[in-house]
Amino acid sequence: MKTKTFDCIQMKEDAQRACQEAYGGLPLPARRKKMIADILSNPVLGEIYRRTFRPDGMDAAYKPAERVAEAGAEYRGKGK
Repeated sequence: MKTKTFDCIQMKEDAQRACQEAYGGLPLPARRKKMIADILSNPVLGEIYRRTFRPDGMDAAYKPAERVAEAGAEYRGKGK
């Protein structure tokens, strides 16, 4: 039997604890602003966030960029 070297449950609990310490006690609008500012200041996550969400302000940051399917796309399930 292999010895477990990574505990994903412990990692999840540590991450939740860190988020609670960083953002706990803030009202929801302030919490969102701080989270977005923290994400945008990260060189890796900030770039991904900017490509995925609208970068035109904190209020619009949670609205995903529009994704449009190509014209004439057909989506069919099995047997149709």
